[in-house]
Amino acid sequence: MTRLRLDRERVRGGAVVLGATAGLVVISAARWAGNPVTASSLLSVVVIGVALGAIYSLAATGLVVTYTTSGVFNFAQGAIGMLMAFVYWQLTQPWGLPAWLGIVIVVAVIAPLFGMALDRFAMRRAARSSLVVQLMATVALTVFLMGFAAWVWNQNEARTVPYLFGSSGFHVGDTFVLWHRFITIVLGVVIAVVLRLFLQRARIGLAMRAVVDSPTLAGLHGARPQRASALAWAMGSSLAALAGILIAPEVLMSVEGLTLLIINAFAAAIIGRLRSLPLTIVGGLIIGLLTSFTLGFLDVSGRWANVPQAIPTIVLFVALVALPAAPITVGRRAARLHARVPKTWEAIVGGGLIVLMVWVATGFMAVTTQNRLTAAMLTALVLVPLVPVIGWSGQVAIAPLTFAGIGAFVMAAYATDGSLWGVVLSAAVALPFGIAMALPALRLQGLYFALASVAFARAMELLFFSQSGIMTGRFDVVQRPELLGISFHSQRAFAVLTSITLALVMVLLVALRRSTFGRRLIAMRDSTAACTTVGLDVRRLKLAVFCLSASLGAIAGAFVAMQRGTPTAPDFGMFPGIAMVMFLVMGGITIVSGALFAGWMSFVFSWVTTAWTGGLIVAFNRLGPGGLASAVSQNPNGIAGKMADDMAPLVPWRGDARAAKRTASLGSGGIDPIRLGLDDEFSAGELRRIDDRLGVPLELRGTGAG
Repeated sequence: MTRLRLDRERVRGGAVVLGATAGLVVISAARWAGNPVTASSLLSVVVIGVALGAIYSLAATGLVVTYTTSGVFNFAQGAIGMLMAFVYWQLTQPWGLPAWLGIVIVVAVIAPLFGMALDRFAMRRAARSSLVVQLMATVALTVFLMGFAAWVWNQNEARTVPYLFGSSGFHVGDTFVLWHRFITIVLGVVIAVVLRLFLQRARIGLAMRAVVDSPTLAGLHGARPQRASALAWAMGSSLAALAGILIAPEVLMSVEGLTLLIINAFAAAIIGRLRSLPLTIVGGLIIGLLTSFTLGFLDVSGRWANVPQAIPTIVLFVALVALPAAPITVGRRAARLHARVPKTWEAIVGGGLIVLMVWVATGFMAVTTQNRLTAAMLTALVLVPLVPVIGWSGQVAIAPLTFAGIGAFVMAAYATDGSLWGVVLSAAVALPFGIAMALPALRLQGLYFALASVAFARAMELLFFSQSGIMTGRFDVVQRPELLGISFHSQRAFAVLTSITLALVMVLLVALRRSTFGRRLIAMRDSTAACTTVGLDVRRLKLAVFCLSASLGAIAGAFVAMQRGTPTAPDFGMFPGIAMVMFLVMGGITIVSGALFAGWMSFVFSWVTTAWTGGLIVAFNRLGPGGLASAVSQNPNGIAGKMADDMAPLVPWRGDARAAKRTASLGSGGIDPIRLGLDDEFSAGELRRIDDRLGVPLELRGTGAG
C-alpha cells in the first residue's frame, strides 16, 4: 500500500511538472520578444541565470542548514543578508577597506557572531514553540532588522556596491563574463560540496543533524545540543551574508529590495525539501535560469511587467504541489495553546463596550486621530478571521491581506457608492478564493502549507492586484455608506460603524467557537488522525473554515476600501500582511481579543510616529514591533490572553478565576501540611484539586469550634 501511494505521488508530481513546462512553452510562444536566438545570446542568458541561481542557492543553503540542524525555518534569512550587505557597503565604501577584507570581516566574523547571538537569545526558546510562533518570531526579526537598517542608512540616499574586480572579466566566445559572476558560480558549487561533506561525514555535522531530532538522545552520545545549534545559526547567517554581498552589485541597494530578493531562495529550499543540498542547488539554478530567460527573450511589458518578480513564487507553488505531501516535522511536540472561551453573552457585553468606548473617545479626538483609530479597528477586522483558521484549526495560513484585497477590489469595481450589497458581494466573491486556498491544505501540512499561503499572497500581489484596472490606474473613489437613513460619511460616524462591524464579527466567532463546529476545529487541530477515526470529515471542515475566513476577510477589505477611498495594490501586499500576523500572534492567536490587541498596537505605533519626528522615530514603526514581538516566544498564549487571565479575578462573576489564583498561590509555598484559615473560602471540589496538585495533606485549622 505504501509503495502504491508513493507511485501515485510520483505520477501526480510528474504530471504537475509536465503541466508547468507546457504552460511555460505556451507563455513563451505568446510573449516572445523577437530577440535573435544565437549562441552568444544563449550563453549570456545562461551565465547570468547561473550566477543568479548560485546566489539563490547560497541563501537557500543557509535556510536548509539552519532548518535541518535547529528545526526553525528562518524567515529572516533575507533580512540578515540585507543587513550584512549594508555592513559590507559601509566597510568598503565610506571606510575604504579592500573588498576582500570586507568580505572576510562580514562573512567570517560579524555574521557568525550575529547568528550565534540570535540562537542564544531568541531562537532556542522559539524552537520549543508552535510553528506559527516560530515563524512570527523570525518575521519579527525581519521587521526589526529592516527598521534598524533603514534608521542607520538613510534610504533616500542612493547606494551602489561595485562588482568584485570591477567591470573586468573574460570572454567565452562572443560572451563577456564578469569575474564577479564567475566567482559567484564557483563559490556556490564549492560551498555546496563542502557543506554536504561536512554534514554527512564530519562528527560535528552528524551531531548537528542528530540534535534536531532528539537533543536528549544526541546528548547521551556525546553531542552538545547548544553548540550544534549555535554553529548552525552561525553558518546560516554567514551564507545569508555572502548571498547579500554577491547580489548587491546586481541591484540598487534598498532595504526592502534586498530582503525580498533573498526571500526568493524559499523556492529553492523547498525544491530540496529543506533537506537535500544538491536539490536545493538545482532549485536555485532553475529560478535563476527562468528569470534570466524571461528577461532576455520574453516581452514583459504592460500587464506582464511583474512576471520576472513572480517567477520564484510560481516555482515555489509548483514545487509545493508537485512534491509528496509529507509533513515537515523535526521530532518535537508543538505546544498546545489553551484559552478560556468566553460565554456568548460576555462577548456581546464586550462588543457593546468597544462600540461605546469608540463613540465616546472619537468625540474628543481630532479627525486625524479618528482616522488612525479607524485604521486600528480595520487592522483588527482584517486579522480576526485568522483566529478560526490558525488558532482553532491549526492551519498556518498567513495571508490576511489577500482576502481583504479581494473585498476592496469588489467595492472599487462594483460598489463605489458604498452600499451594503457591495459588502455582501465582496463576501460572496471571496468564497472561490477561500476554496482555492483550502485546496493545498487538503494535502499539505505545517510549514509546507504556511509557505503555500505566502506564495498565494505574493502571486495575488504581483499578478492580480497590480494589474491595470484592478487597483492600479483606478480613480473611482469608494464612498462611505448610508444605512437606514443614517449617514456614515464623517470620520467619526465611520469609526463607530467599523467598531459595530468588528463587535458583530467577534461575537459571531465566539458563538462559533462554543458550537459543535468550533469544537470540531479544535479537535482537528489537536489530532487529525483521531478526528478521521471517529468519522469527522476533515476535508469538509477545512473547506468550511477557509470559506468563513475568506468571506470575513473580504468584508474587512470592503471597509478598508471605504476608509481609503482609492485602495491601491501596495495596501494588500504579502509582507505587510505577514507583519500584521505578527501582531496577532503577540496578542493571542487563539482568541478574538488577540486581534483587538493587534489593532490597538498598530494605533499606538502609528500615533507615536506621527506625534514625533526624526529618523529614529520613523524607524520605530518597525523597530518597536520587531522588538516587542520577542514576547511571542516567551508567552505563546498571547499578551491579550495573559492580560485577561490577570484581570479575570477582578470580574464579579469569575469565581473560577479567583479560586484558580488561590490554588496557584498555594503551589509555591512548599509547606506540609498547608494550613488554611477560615477566612479562605474553598469548596470541596477546590480542596480536592489543591490536594491533587500539591500531593500533600490539607489541614483546615480555625480559631474556634471544629
